[in-house]
Amino acid sequence: MEENSVEFGFDHVHFLVSDVRVLTEYFERVFGMETLEFLDDHKGAAYSIFQLGGGTLRIRGMRDEDAPDARHPNLVEGLDHVGFAVDDVEASVAWLESRGAEVLMPPRNTGIGGRSIAFIKGPGNVRIELCERVSYSGPKI
Repeated sequence: MEENSVEFGFDHVHFLVSDVRVLTEYFERVFGMETLEFLDDHKGAAYSIFQLGGGTLRIRGMRDEDAPDARHPNLVEGLDHVGFAVDDVEASVAWLESRGAEVLMPPRNTGIGGRSIAFIKGPGNVRIELCERVSYSGPKI
């Protein structure tokens, strides 16, 4: 690492949604995640936290002063998508489908470098990408 530089690490992905309970229950039921904390009122909105790899997945409800993104109101309320690394995309999609997940895009080798990816649709039109786990060995950008 260069002198006077900062090394960044992953901390969290944060969803802003209209119904925190629905998305929280979805991640519990479909992905088998365990809620670390659920608050009915955190600064005026419901809030939940899950462990995700070395960081967390956080879901916050809409506050009175919040509004969905005017550019993409039908796509998602606060984030384009979140990507989860898996060893086998096809097997992971099959497991998630068996638990009630809706597949938006079945596994395809169209990710960067030709890696396998798929998309799952969650409540509130949240898109969840499953990505073949790979080690990135390219140049630092």
